[in-house]
Amino acid sequence: MNLIRKACFVTAFIFAMMPVVSFAQYQHMVEPFWSNLRNPLRYEIGGGLVMPSGSFTGVVRVVDAGGEFKGDSTATRKLPGTGFGGSIGLCLPFKATGHISCWAVAAQLQANMYTWSDLNQTMNTSGTYKAGSPSLNAATMQVCMPIGIDYKIGNDAILTKRLPMGATFGVGVIPQIMITNLEGVSGFTAQYGYSCLPYAKFDWSVFTGFCWKIRAMYSAGNVNLMDVNRSLNNLTDGPFKFSSTSQLQLSFIIMPFSGGWKEYTWYNTFDTYNQHDKFN
Repeated sequence: MNLIRKACFVTAFIFAMMPVVSFAQYQHMVEPFWSNLRNPLRYEIGGGLVMPSGSFTGVVRVVDAGGEFKGDSTATRKLPGTGFGGSIGLCLPFKATGHISCWAVAAQLQANMYTWSDLNQTMNTSGTYKAGSPSLNAATMQVCMPIGIDYKIGNDAILTKRLPMGATFGVGVIPQIMITNLEGVSGFTAQYGYSCLPYAKFDWSVFTGFCWKIRAMYSAGNVNLMDVNRSLNNLTDGPFKFSSTSQLQLSFIIMPFSGGWKEYTWYNTFDTYNQHDKFN
C-alpha cells in the first residue's frame, strides 16, 4: 500500500506541475469535446504483455525431501500470472493548458487472457514450494474499460507531425469482468469476478511516419477469481481459493490514422515555436 500511495503522490505532483510550465505558452481553443468521437485521427489500437499478481490460500500437500507424502497443511502464498491482451481506445481533449499540452478524457476497451500456473504446488518440510505433477492451471479472460483523465504533452496532444515525441500521464478506474476456469478439470463451472479498480499509466509516444507508443499501466486491488470447496481427484486434497491483487500491462500502441495529422486542425495556423511564422 505504501508503494501505491507514493505512486499516486508522484503522479499527482507531476499533474500539478506540468500545467504551470505551460501557462506561459500560447493557449489555443480545443475542438468541441464530442466531435473527437468522429475523429479517426485520435483512435489507437495496441496489444502487449499482461503480468498479474495474485494470492493463493488453501490446502497444500506436504512432502519430505524424497517426495513422500506427509500430510496436508493450509498455506498462503503469492501467485504470479502471465498473459497477453489487446485494446482499442481514444482520448477526448477538454482543456488546453499550453501550445502543445492538454487535459483529456481517455477510454479503452480491452480484452486480456492470462494463465495462473501450478495451483497445486506441494510444500516440503522446510517450507519451500515445488510444482505438483500433474500441474493444475487456471485461465482468466478479462474484459475491461479503463476510463480516466490524462495530461498529454507533445505530438499526440495536438495531433502534429512536427513534434517527434510526446508523453501522457493518466489516472482513472477500470470497470471489469474476469472469467476464470480450471484447465483440464471436467465438470467444473467457470467463476466470475467483478470489480472497479484504480489505475495509473504512462505513455511515451514517437512519430516516425505514424505515431506509436510504449505504455505502462498499473492497477491494484483484490478481486476474488476462484473458490474451490472440494478436492480435485489426484490434483489437490482440499479446498482452495485465489484472487488477483495487482496487474501490470506493458503495451505497444499504434495510432493507425496519425499519418493524416496536421497541427492546424486544432484552430492553430501558427508555427509551434514561432508565432510569426504561419503554415499557410
